[in-house]
Amino acid sequence: MSKHWYLVASLPYLRFGEKPPMDVAGFRAACAGHLSTEEIAAVEAILENRQPLAGVAQTWWAGEVQLRNAVVRVRAKNRGTEAARFVHPHEGFSVTIEKMVADAFARPNPLEQEAELDRARWALADELAITDPFGFAAVLAFAVKLRIAERWAGLDEAAGQEKTEEFVLSALEPEELITNNE
Repeated sequence: MSKHWYLVASLPYLRFGEKPPMDVAGFRAACAGHLSTEEIAAVEAILENRQPLAGVAQTWWAGEVQLRNAVVRVRAKNRGTEAARFVHPHEGFSVTIEKMVADAFARPNPLEQEAELDRARWALADELAITDPFGFAAVLAFAVKLRIAERWAGLDEAAGQEKTEEFVLSALEPEELITNNE
């Protein structure tokens, strides 16, 4: 029996696109006393979207790197440039990940594409949890999903519109601003 069953059973259910009932701070507190130092380091790496050191977390990371590489290849192809210098090595290969990325880029706009890529990550986290449903893999899968859920819950349409306008204004030449304001 896994030593993580109590922790996993106590975690709330997360749904893509909904505000999570637990935040990252609460998750970290829930993990305290249940995880080893190495496991906490792996969870922190996942929460911070950086490469974990080893173990089942490395399995997740390999899929994440493949997904990012597939995104780079699609974007490079769309721009007519070479992707090779941006592609990173990873262990294994999943045809499913490649198809998920292709499906994401078939979406009509960038927001839907990003959502589809995060749904792919969510599905990969579910796959990871299946390998050990009450073990550390399930804890890592929860960390992945929580990071994604918090990201989407934190998006604000008004703030996004403001940032877009700031970006556009900063890209315009000063003369264009004067011409447009006259």
